[in-house]
Amino acid sequence: MSTQQLDIFGDSAISQQNPLTDRRVGFIGKFRNRAALVRKVKEFGASEKSKEGLTRDTQILVIGDEVKQELLNRLLCYEHDGWKPLKIGESELEEIFKGHYNGYETPLAPRKQISIDMSYYNWTPPVYIEDDDDEDTGIRCSSPLVYGEDNPIYGMEIFVPNKPNTDMGVLRQIIGNFGGYANTEYYDETNVIMLSDETLRLLEQGIKDQVITNIEKHYNESTAKFFNIQFTSESDFITWVKKRLETFPDESTTRLLDIMLEDKLNKK
Repeated sequence: MSTQQLDIFGDSAISQQNPLTDRRVGFIGKFRNRAALVRKVKEFGASEKSKEGLTRDTQILVIGDEVKQELLNRLLCYEHDGWKPLKIGESELEEIFKGHYNGYETPLAPRKQISIDMSYYNWTPPVYIEDDDDEDTGIRCSSPLVYGEDNPIYGMEIFVPNKPNTDMGVLRQIIGNFGGYANTEYYDETNVIMLSDETLRLLEQGIKDQVITNIEKHYNESTAKFFNIQFTSESDFITWVKKRLETFPDESTTRLLDIMLEDKLNKK
């Protein structure tokens, strides 16, 4: 097609296979002319759902100036849940308009993909309010389990992975004595993941064992929209149990704890 033909056909001559084609594009912050940008991305084939704001299935997010903190908080939580849009500025969007496509590719269909590191174990989620089609409000991201005077595991579905050459039945029974439901597998209904000291030590070094990779695989392949999991460690739980028994003695739990600690000592 000649340059003259491109001039005649105008927008209809735009390639149907550019980084914006069939992608949902969102805009947050201030722009010189936001409405014109929204119109133009649609002219480039972006989804009709492209608009101002941010949703979980936004594939390309154009970030302007003076973005509200609440929107940044929502973006952090979406990314934590595995929904990670390609983030660009207005100047980069203009590069796409000019035909410079390299580096701006995204999957055709939105998909979630978490990669667990220590930030998942330690991070306290920011507060935000949903503003999309899910009609859910409030905090959805995971955060560490907080032990205190109350019992934080009561009624919780807790994934306690098996450790090689270890009888995990005692630990699971202790959890049961405090009203938790200890499971040997990770389910969609899981509320808490109790990591072993070894899994946590490796994660601190940036190493993922099979426990972590299996959790990632389960969630990434599930239909869940939120990774609303609380993390804890076996050591933190045992420390809390010891302190609680000082205030609320329980013969059964004390006996189980002694068995578990003796087993740990024998394995050193």
